[in-house]
Amino acid sequence: MDINRNTALRLAAVGVIILTAGCSRANEKLKEPVSESVINTDTSMTAPEKLFWSVENRNGVQYLVDKENNGIVIKTYSRIVLLSPGAVETLYLIGGEGAIAGIATSRDPIWPEEKTALIPSVGNNARPSLEGIIMLNPDLIIGNAMNGSLIEDLNRQGYAAILHAAESIADILNGAILLGRLTGTEEAARGLAAEKTAVLAGLKEAMRTDPLELTGAFLYSASPPTAFTEDSLAGEVLDILGVENIAAGLNAAQPILSPEYMLARNPDFLFGAMAITKPEDMLAADSVIAQTRAGQEGNIKIIPSSLFLRPSPRLIDGLPVLRNELEGYRKKSSGTLR
Repeated sequence: MDINRNTALRLAAVGVIILTAGCSRANEKLKEPVSESVINTDTSMTAPEKLFWSVENRNGVQYLVDKENNGIVIKTYSRIVLLSPGAVETLYLIGGEGAIAGIATSRDPIWPEEKTALIPSVGNNARPSLEGIIMLNPDLIIGNAMNGSLIEDLNRQGYAAILHAAESIADILNGAILLGRLTGTEEAARGLAAEKTAVLAGLKEAMRTDPLELTGAFLYSASPPTAFTEDSLAGEVLDILGVENIAAGLNAAQPILSPEYMLARNPDFLFGAMAITKPEDMLAADSVIAQTRAGQEGNIKIIPSSLFLRPSPRLIDGLPVLRNELEGYRKKSSGTLR
């Protein structure tokens, strides 16, 4: 499996908004297709057809465009309100935290917690306070995938606002480089992208020389067992680690793994995230899981959503940890390698 190729290819509103005196029409809804992607620069990756964030040139002006066609002028911003935990973590990784004016909190901690806990909050990232955002007088608002309507409202009022998300590791690295452009830290962002690409290359070599030969799934709901397919960050994680995702190729975008299917595939391991808080949740929700190798040998683990599902480069740091976890599963059966 070619990691570089796979990564690249897959790689409450309140009151009335009062515009501040300096607010300009920096944001608009863009309808034309994007013309440039930056992920192939200094990362040895080929640009995929369309990343979540791309760059469009219009009359000599560069716009950053998200998949919903929200666009902002690419320039240096100094008062950014971040509703995306992944974007917060990325700015800390590339030295752009000085531009953060406020953040939305998350159920899971936002790294580095001892610093992000001191930043003014505009509420929960699922339902941030519009009034709280405006009171911080931001020159840019970066929302998460749950904030589509809010970002549209801010667009209409003339605020520079855009969504931040990732459907692949290529998205994460591309987003880091573009966040660097917005905060004057692009050089550091490109260095980070190159560093993380090297980590991926190391995992590729480990898979080539010592394949795990395991099957499993990433579940985000226990009752019923609902898994991530290959077209997701969690699915890409399994692909990079060289294990077979038993939910890959299923028709539904969020497939339920029936008891019959679970028994037939007999997964070696199961990872739980999001709504699943402890291994017992999976065992209690479906008695069939206890009959699989994963259940019989205790190869069931809760994976922090903040580390493996958040659009942050820290996801890549966690991959070697998961690889070590999977090594243990491979060596359990009858004390021999599978």
